[in-house]
Amino acid sequence: MTENNAAIAAIDDARALLDTLLTSGWQQLHVASGDTEIFLARKDGGINPMRVVAQRPAPAIAAPAAQVGPETAVPAPHVATLEHALAVGTHVTAGQTVATVRVLDEREDVAAPVSGMIVRVDAEPGALLEYGVTLLSIAVAA
Repeated sequence: MTENNAAIAAIDDARALLDTLLTSGWQQLHVASGDTEIFLARKDGGINPMRVVAQRPAPAIAAPAAQVGPETAVPAPHVATLEHALAVGTHVTAGQTVATVRVLDEREDVAAPVSGMIVRVDAEPGALLEYGVTLLSIAVAA
């Protein structure tokens, strides 16, 4: 089976699982097989057992309060795994890659929405990120 066919088969399997959840009375579905694991839940379903609670690492560099303005949160664009994020204290420009996430074995860069300095990183590499959770915060230079 080629890599492309394997990806199509995995997507078809995920769709079948979602269809099963939607057409049943189940509130959640958790399947683990080998090195693959998937969790699906309705709005009021259970807590995702795969979710790693992202712990905020201690900042390597404390940002001086007088030099920064309002913070802008940079959210996770998908349910994904964080591969890398730039360190606290790094100056960035709008559009610059500030983090890399992995979604379905594909790497995706996350761009800074504003120019400024990274003042907080809210997830560690390897953490499973929920859609929209804050990856890091950028303070606009005052």
